[in-house]
Amino acid sequence: MIGPPIPPSRLAGAILTATLALAPTASRAAGERIFVTNTRDGTLSVISRDTHKVIKTIRVGRKTNRLALALDGRSIFVINDGKSHVRILDAVTLQFTGRMRSGRDPYNMAFSPDGKYAYFVNTYSDNVSILDMATRKIVGLIKHGGNNPVNIKISRDGRFAYVANELSEDVSVIDLRTRKTLVHIDAGHYIEGIAFNRDGTRAFFLNGERKSYSVVDTKTHKILRMIALRDEPHDALVTPDGKFLYLTISHRNAVSIFSLPDHQEVAFVKQGVRPDLIAFTPDGEFAYITNRDSRQLVVMDARRHMTVMKIRVGNGPHGVLVVPMPPAPVARK
Repeated sequence: MIGPPIPPSRLAGAILTATLALAPTASRAAGERIFVTNTRDGTLSVISRDTHKVIKTIRVGRKTNRLALALDGRSIFVINDGKSHVRILDAVTLQFTGRMRSGRDPYNMAFSPDGKYAYFVNTYSDNVSILDMATRKIVGLIKHGGNNPVNIKISRDGRFAYVANELSEDVSVIDLRTRKTLVHIDAGHYIEGIAFNRDGTRAFFLNGERKSYSVVDTKTHKILRMIALRDEPHDALVTPDGKFLYLTISHRNAVSIFSLPDHQEVAFVKQGVRPDLIAFTPDGEFAYITNRDSRQLVVMDARRHMTVMKIRVGNGPHGVLVVPMPPAPVARK
């Protein structure tokens, strides 16, 4: 399953070519901001896609962790480890607009497709809390049966929640209508990453210490196959066009890229130190990779699968989010 490494000479030339391609062009999408949480110094870096420069650094509190964008397209939920609430940042004004209770010890979250609910995994209390977005109140608590939940993803139709449980080595599939766990799907120790293919018919579970990922049928919740990797995977995300799966391989300081649906490794790209989470621009041009044990956000050309630059951010970059900005109002004549 694993292809040969890219020769250094060819990679160097490709990086140079891709770097030159970063020059502004009329066809490139504009007006997007990249948000990066810096866990060790409690800050949030705001970066312009147009310039790839940090335009603002915001104090967000100790152990800032994950980020999630609400369906309104501008409310960013900021999670801090050990806090029982999340703060809401306006992506346009860069001002905090309030906070909401989230659970006892939230680590990650996801929104229902209709925007009515937010779901939080509470790592040390082994449950999922449900936040009603309209009332801003916790309206339910799901004891899903997993140990040390660290990630949650919602199916496209909003029917199921998939919860990655690091220590019980499985993924809990929860029916959100009944709020009951349907099945636990076997995974590896320190499973965290969960991703879906473009039409939602397949889920990909990263099996941690088993150095593999599973391909799961989301209709039957059965494992169809397992794909071997070079080392332990951490995070995964499918490119916007649905053609590739990006995986961070933290212990190898690299990103591994697999073609879909044939699951062949097409690139293995070195990073900085401990690549962590992934975000793509909506047009699929760039991938942004936080490098946890550094002060760097790595920018990859997601069409050519190569690193093009590194942006200096705060200490311990972790969460990453790309947010399109609303168009500027047209001046009246």
